[in-house]
Amino acid sequence: MAKNLKAILIVLLFIGLAANTSGQGYMGTVSTGTGIIPALTVGKSLISGANVGAVSSQANLTGSWSLDLKGTTARHFDLQMYQEGDLILGAGQLSADPSSQAVTAAGSVAGDRPTIFVSVIDGGQVFRLKLSVSGEALAGEYDCIAQTQSSESGTVTGRITLTARKSPATALGKSVNPSATTGAWVGKAAQSINK
Repeated sequence: MAKNLKAILIVLLFIGLAANTSGQGYMGTVSTGTGIIPALTVGKSLISGANVGAVSSQANLTGSWSLDLKGTTARHFDLQMYQEGDLILGAGQLSADPSSQAVTAAGSVAGDRPTIFVSVIDGGQVFRLKLSVSGEALAGEYDCIAQTQSSESGTVTGRITLTARKSPATALGKSVNPSATTGAWVGKAAQSINK
């Protein structure tokens, strides 16, 4: 009886393991024409669609931003923004008739949707801009709070003039290429044949 019970338990354990394994699907790497993408599971279990073939759809938004805010008061921002990964920061000017004030900006980017907080340096006021980017066009909405406990909201439109990242020039060597000063090897071989 104990022997039969042991055999039944082993069979049940094997069936349980087989059912669990079949629900997990295939795990492995996939080679594409552009390289190897990370391991993925194909089968019945839940798969995050964000990891399948997602290399980086995030555009770099480094550059000059010109934004118009339409709400209770019309305002204009001129910002110089810098992006590294999903973080973005910058500084610039807020123009509202008849004055201009210095501002700082910081936020994050998820795909083509930056969320930026712009703070008036000496004004006790902060703006939250929820934007979307299409090419060099910006659009979205904003809300604002101030130390005077007033708040407002409205729409944002604008443009980005993108700036290419600068990378320092790399010196590859200091020697002189002999073929550049004495002719190419093939040229020398052809000269010796003609003589």
